[in-house]
Amino acid sequence: MRKFLALGLLAGCTQMTDYYPDAQVVEIQGRAFFVAPRPANGPGVYFAGPNDPAGAEVFLGAGMALPAANVAAIEAVTGCPVLRETVKNQTTGTTFAAVAC
Repeated sequence: MRKFLALGLLAGCTQMTDYYPDAQVVEIQGRAFFVAPRPANGPGVYFAGPNDPAGAEVFLGAGMALPAANVAAIEAVTGCPVLRETVKNQTTGTTFAAVAC
């Protein structure tokens, strides 16, 4: 129980850019999202999610609109369309996707 409490407090006090220093931050629908390149996952692959995730998003999963916002964040940062067939949504509210530039 204490582990989960500590993780919840950490999740509420940090931003994802603390963990991904190569990430850029972009605002989508009034909320900050991080976008980080992930070339080890393939050419043109990016990783995105809320920069300040709520504890519920981290532990209980994302809302239905979050994957679409993650894709919009990747497209905003890269200036390129996401290849829809490469979108891989994680239960933690983050998304991996490749772009076509």
